[in-house]
Amino acid sequence: MKKAKTRQREINFSSQKCQRIICVNDSAEQEYALKLEADEQVMSYEENVSLDRKNFQYINRIGIRTAYFGIDWKTDFLIRKVNGALAVCELVKPGDLDKVTVLEQLELSRRYWEVTGVTDWKIVLIVRGTDVS
Repeated sequence: MKKAKTRQREINFSSQKCQRIICVNDSAEQEYALKLEADEQVMSYEENVSLDRKNFQYINRIGIRTAYFGIDWKTDFLIRKVNGALAVCELVKPGDLDKVTVLEQLELSRRYWEVTGVTDWKIVLIVRGTDVS
């Protein structure tokens, strides 16, 4: 998860699965998107999905700093599976899991998607250009 309004590098590539140009922000996201392209359980996916702040009112705020509820956020990947289910993946470097701010952001994402009905939520650890789910 990342702030929606920050300037970031853009990597564009064509997705056959999604039938459009995908725009990710780093090589780790591109690698993960390519894995989604090859995954037979994935029908399509969206990258950098903006969270609707209207839904923040339904999120339990305990353990998440109040300022985060006034920020526009984007989730890394919203995935539509072939069985119709939705899933969310947030990509994180293992060293970032020691940072309270990152943990709060991840928890905000998890709670957000839970109140919108998505229960298949996971963190994907990015290790030297590869991921570990």
